[in-house]
Amino acid sequence: MKYLFTLLCLFATSAMAHEDHALNDTFHIAYHIVFWSLFALVAYKGVMWFKAKRQSKNK
Repeated sequence: MKYLFTLLCLFATSAMAHEDHALNDTFHIAYHIVFWSLFALVAYKGVMWFKAKRQSKNK
């Protein structure tokens, strides 16, 4: 459940970025690159953690 809350917070951050037009386009694109890179990294680590946990449970 706490992971679901974390994902919802990440998506809320993404939505807030669209409301703030104080950033110019370059910084806005850079923000998205950083955000989605971190999102992919967290998703990858989550999958790897889940696989390791499942594999250790089967031993």
